[in-house]
Amino acid sequence: MKPLLPPLWPRQRQMRGLVCGLILLVLGGVALLPPVSKGIPGMAPCVFHSLTGLPCPLCGGTRAASALLRGDLDRTMHLNALAFPAVALLLLLAILCGVEAVRGRPFADWVTWSRHLRWGIPLALLLLLLWWIPHLGHALRDSKTELLDLRNPIARKLNEGMRAGTE
Repeated sequence: MKPLLPPLWPRQRQMRGLVCGLILLVLGGVALLPPVSKGIPGMAPCVFHSLTGLPCPLCGGTRAASALLRGDLDRTMHLNALAFPAVALLLLLAILCGVEAVRGRPFADWVTWSRHLRWGIPLALLLLLLWWIPHLGHALRDSKTELLDLRNPIARKLNEGMRAGTE
């Protein structure tokens, strides 16, 4: 039988409780955001979107997460389906941190896990780029006004080319 990991120090328990609380607070705040079609007031615009008028892989993510947390699955899929795994991972992290804080023991040696998952960041970036291709194509083909800025000449030209190709 595998030996138990050593108990967490009081400061470690506090940090895990704090992380759990902050994640739940952020998700609660996102869930309470008003449903808007164009960006969330007061949030900085995406630099890529500002320059090109096109959605980046994460564009619409906050509004999609808000829709998901309110139970609007169709709107979540329409805006950005990456909200599903993002919210699920954040909830899982909050649960793990909360349980570890209460239990006083870690589930795993997270330092060792992080060393084993170093390849995860390049893989995640590759998957994000692969996700972006259909996300961008869908936004251009369907003229998703909440994700495209057709006042931008780059977005307008690509949108016209995409629509002409489907006719």
